[in-house]
Amino acid sequence: MKKFIIIIVVLICLGWMVSCPSLRSVVSGTQQDSVADQSRDTTEEVVQTQAEINEAAIKESMGYRDSIDKEYHKLLSALPQYKKELNKENSLWLQYLDAVRKGAEYVDYGSSTPMYVADALNQAIRLREASFHNLMLRLKGVAISKSKTTFSAQMIAEAYSAFIKAVDEDDMEQKNEYIIALRKEQDCWKKWMGYRERLSKNLLQDIREGYDECTNLTMRTKLIQLKNQNQGLGLASDEMIECLLPDDCSDKALLEYPGFNVVWKKHRGNTN
Repeated sequence: MKKFIIIIVVLICLGWMVSCPSLRSVVSGTQQDSVADQSRDTTEEVVQTQAEINEAAIKESMGYRDSIDKEYHKLLSALPQYKKELNKENSLWLQYLDAVRKGAEYVDYGSSTPMYVADALNQAIRLREASFHNLMLRLKGVAISKSKTTFSAQMIAEAYSAFIKAVDEDDMEQKNEYIIALRKEQDCWKKWMGYRERLSKNLLQDIREGYDECTNLTMRTKLIQLKNQNQGLGLASDEMIECLLPDDCSDKALLEYPGFNVVWKKHRGNTN
């Protein structure tokens, strides 16, 4: 009899729990939380492998180059009378780009080396963009502000020498090969800029002014890259980036910057 009464009480309690909205919500909420937890577990952010990061960097670099190539062909269409000369200038830039690639491949960043090489190529492509972008805008009638500082071949030569000296004082592997590659890169740079200077003299005055502005901007951008000594490419720490010249630095800051190796040495001395 007692067992029968207990069974009846249990059944009544169960029926009351099912009919009670608040308890149903508690049970349902517990189940939903469990499902949500499982969902969060299965939708966690997937971490990319270094190989995937390298592939993305290379793909991005190729896309950047393609976009600049398209802009260059627009320049040819805008200045058909100089097509032969501009194509010659473009071939010299391609030689410079190839020299940059070969040099970057001597820098060992382990599994992230392809990412470093892609960033080094991006630097060269950025120079190509600077070499004609403002001229295109000028041809479209867009007013462009220009730097009041004239950047010279001597500034570039001194920055190359300081960069090569910094590499020579480093303990990196394949140091000698990298220095040789940098000197070949410098030769390609001088040929590219030398031809631009000669070509400028044969341009109509309004075109020449825009072309020369682009050359000056290209040299300014190159000077930043040389003084940063290819640091900050690929994987780089925040600490390292803070010691670099930013792309939007003032002309005064650029000219006074002594070189990454000097700034880095001073920074490490202060932190130690």
